[in-house]
Amino acid sequence: MLYSTGCRRAELGGLSLADYDPGARSLRVRGKRDKERLVYLTADAIGLVERWLAVRGTAPGALFSPISTAGRLRMRDGRPVGLTGQGISDILTRRFGAAGAARRTPHDFRRTFIGELLDAGVDLATAQALVGHASPATTARYDRRPERTRREAVDRLNLPKPRPLA
Repeated sequence: MLYSTGCRRAELGGLSLADYDPGARSLRVRGKRDKERLVYLTADAIGLVERWLAVRGTAPGALFSPISTAGRLRMRDGRPVGLTGQGISDILTRRFGAAGAARRTPHDFRRTFIGELLDAGVDLATAQALVGHASPATTARYDRRPERTRREAVDRLNLPKPRPLA
């Protein structure tokens, strides 16, 4: 979910089941300063969410919940409890460690998401809206495209032909 949405770790931890709309392939995310936005999921991500929901069940509450060592969802008042941002980081640390891979942070996934969008030709304003940045300058800091790409963009322009003098 971190990779396919570009969400902040606290945003993912704050999602509830009611925020998930499989028909629209979207999640309603509350970001910084309680600003709401929709993020969209790939078909593969929808498949993974649906597999998770087969484990999680349909009770109202947090979309993503910690699982106890006994293999049960953490519940409070009959509802799944949400993951904290730190809990998400801890899961990543454990999973990457178990795989023998280099450590990654939740923000690494956000950075990659933004970079992949820009590499794919998505305009800066759309990328900004998807990740909930208040300023396009913040999103622009994630642009990893090389100078060659910028030069090639300018090469696509055609100057207007001058009109003949009368």
